[in-house]
Amino acid sequence: MKKTSCSWFCVLPLFLSTGVISAPSESSTTQPCPLEGVEISGGSFQLLKNGQFLEYVCPSGYYPYPVKIRQCKPWGSWSTLQTPNKKIVKKAECKVIQCPGPEDFENGDFWPRKHIYNISEQIFFHCYDGYTLHGSANRICQPSGRWDGFTAICDDGAGHCRDPGIPIGTRKAGRQYRMEDSVTYHCGQGLTLQGSQKRTCMEDGSWSGTEPSCQDSFMYDTSEEVFAAFISSLTETIEGADAENEHNPGEQHKRKIVLDPSGSMNMYLVLDASDSIGKNNFTGAKKCFASLIEKVASYGVNPRYAVVTYATEAKAVVKLSDDQSSDADWVTQQLEKIKYTDHQLKSGTNTKRALMLLYEMMILQESKNDINWNKTRHVIVLMTDGNYNMGGNPVAAIEQIREFLDIGKNRKNPRENYLDVYVFGIGPLVDQEKINDLASKKDGERHVFKVKDMEDLEHVFSLMIDESNTLGLCGIAWGHQKGGKYERQPWHVAINVIRPSAGKETCKGAVVSEYFVLTAAHCFNVDDQAHSIKVDAGGIQNRQVDAVYFHPNYDINKKKAEGIPEFYDYDIALVKLKKKFIFSKDLRPICLPCTEATNRALRLPLSTTCEQQEKELLPEKNVKALFVFEDKNNMLQKEVYIKNGEMKASCEGDARKAQGYEKIKQLSDVVTPRFLCTGGNQPYADPNTCKGDSGGPLIIHKKSRFIQVGVISWGVEDVCKHPNRIPPPHARDFHINLFRVLPWLQEKLKDEDLGFL
Repeated sequence: MKKTSCSWFCVLPLFLSTGVISAPSESSTTQPCPLEGVEISGGSFQLLKNGQFLEYVCPSGYYPYPVKIRQCKPWGSWSTLQTPNKKIVKKAECKVIQCPGPEDFENGDFWPRKHIYNISEQIFFHCYDGYTLHGSANRICQPSGRWDGFTAICDDGAGHCRDPGIPIGTRKAGRQYRMEDSVTYHCGQGLTLQGSQKRTCMEDGSWSGTEPSCQDSFMYDTSEEVFAAFISSLTETIEGADAENEHNPGEQHKRKIVLDPSGSMNMYLVLDASDSIGKNNFTGAKKCFASLIEKVASYGVNPRYAVVTYATEAKAVVKLSDDQSSDADWVTQQLEKIKYTDHQLKSGTNTKRALMLLYEMMILQESKNDINWNKTRHVIVLMTDGNYNMGGNPVAAIEQIREFLDIGKNRKNPRENYLDVYVFGIGPLVDQEKINDLASKKDGERHVFKVKDMEDLEHVFSLMIDESNTLGLCGIAWGHQKGGKYERQPWHVAINVIRPSAGKETCKGAVVSEYFVLTAAHCFNVDDQAHSIKVDAGGIQNRQVDAVYFHPNYDINKKKAEGIPEFYDYDIALVKLKKKFIFSKDLRPICLPCTEATNRALRLPLSTTCEQQEKELLPEKNVKALFVFEDKNNMLQKEVYIKNGEMKASCEGDARKAQGYEKIKQLSDVVTPRFLCTGGNQPYADPNTCKGDSGGPLIIHKKSRFIQVGVISWGVEDVCKHPNRIPPPHARDFHINLFRVLPWLQEKLKDEDLGFL
């Protein structure tokens, strides 16, 4: 029997178990430890938990060596100062933070070659002949001890999967990249692996799991880094849902945007109230959850919530089965009523019991034959130091939940998208290996974070609710697919131009901000007045226009003297409305390239450049794209391929076969670098646009977002004149490439708060 997907889970700052530091039981007592001889060279120390622990503190740019925390043992002495290679030292010291060097690099070279690098030092990567560099060619050592940028990979394209690379600080075993081949990663001494230790080449050409990294004990994620990674993955989870493919049940399901407010998501909020947490952290966790509930509500989604607090025992403050569990305001009120003292008499740390309580809620919900159960998403968010002292290993509870939800059982349909487990490591006692064991591991996503303290974590969640609608919600389609038809294209508009002598002319366009629609310049004449132009969008017709702005380099008659009747270079325009759009689930902007919103949509770091975005969206190969075709009030998505690789020249060359272009001397006279080319019958037969499609968006659908990369401009053949005839191979369409007109877009949209890079 299929089970559901996951909701938003939990803050569980836990306590300690085994190793050098261990958690005291509820009944344990310790003798006070002396403070003589525990000083750290270059820093200071502070006592935690009434003297049970000692934490070393170093100035900015330094870290405590060999340990950050020491425990007062029951017999009255401090735990030893032991290095990663088991050597005992007499005195702690503050060491300068440095970045680890590459353990290995395949099919290329790097310089300078060093074992460790100082902050602000750079490292440069180069590939051997025949290999292409992916990732960052140069990287800089950051004050956190991590490298900026992306893993440099030299790949020759020969494998079924691209070379997964060797993240700096890791070692990789395995050099075959055929389907089902695996690679294994290890860290150097003293470093802890986060991410996936083993990754397998999948049928779709991706690698299982998530890219690993090797972390030192002093490394933290900044609140901005956590926000960038977490909000993009959160957005993906809320927007996306695997839909049933009724027509091709054997095909692997694709994530697409389907929101079901009646119960497509459960969110479990779990707060650790054990003695190890402390009142301040507990209160901060409640604030984080309140911010999270507000953020989810801003997406127009009403998940079922569960709120659980726990220490030795677990208590369900809000149950999935409660009548008001989908009421965000009511859940927030119940959250505020929770007190840290509710568990003060039994203050152990039984994380597994808290997770098992969620598991029991899932069983109860499934047993009621909920019609949405198989499509319900489950998200677990843990805020924890990864340790526990009661109930056993909580990883076992996560495995039981995965088993119940049928996660990972079927290789062709693993249902991994139905469960997300996020883990936030907080406080000085974080066990990085334990928090990594609990977190989900998915390609291209991060689910485990280590923040410095609760103040930083609260900042992460406050950033979430400060995100503007324009930046956070571009490219979301709220409709669902039925036999290839999308019920809604929330950015798609019709532009009607009324001319007394010629009647009405219709073009298409895309909403890009609260006031502007992006379309083609050739839809208008120089004599068109704003009052004669109307926009239909979001179910409202005849919206009034304030002005139309053309690209200054657009001139359709520019080359008439050269025998070229129409010249479409810079064929782009912006229509400004008199009254701004009021966004809703039926009316949303599409994502524009080189904006912060598109970085979030693609789950890229906020530091990603415009050039890196272009490589992500328009790599040098055939790129799958789509345009919207309106047929009898039904809007259909037509799939095409942008010829951006070796087929680009032949695609552009067919422009010579367009009416009026037969005698052009040079192809560049009509096809400039500002065009993208689609159409033809290779690698597949592309559908062609029609006259009324002009000005509509050419769209990349990626990671459940819709991103506009072009504006439909002109075509070689008007195939719609002969709808029953198979289009000839030279039937090509040309679209203005938005990456090539960005300065103009930035200038005209500078007041629209789009966050251009």
